[in-house]
Amino acid sequence: MTIRFFESPPYATYGQKPEDFPRVHAKPGAASKHRYADDDALCLWYPYDPVEHRWTSDKGLLDLIEIVRRHLFLEHYWRLTGGVHGGRWLVEDAPHGLPGSGAWRSSRPQRRRAVGHGHRPLP
Repeated sequence: MTIRFFESPPYATYGQKPEDFPRVHAKPGAASKHRYADDDALCLWYPYDPVEHRWTSDKGLLDLIEIVRRHLFLEHYWRLTGGVHGGRWLVEDAPHGLPGSGAWRSSRPQRRRAVGHGHRPLP
């Protein structure tokens, strides 16, 4: 696993401070429904979630590492249960894409306010 922080990130931070939006890479090329297409970084939370549902640098690296660990477990389980062919993500799914982009989709019916999947309890 690699966690990289940038003073001036070469990727969008969606209005977040650079120290609150690191790039995390693990298991390059592994199938996942929650990775950025441009660089295969893990998508650990929805960028427009309220701050209480996202990791921020004031929460410390141990919290970030726990979010990554949990994400990798969820990816692994999703792949074991079918992956792109109906695999099961064990927690509520966060939206994909950005509202208004034409690529926004969510498994949450009629909800546009996202809850970052790194902070939801397992069922």
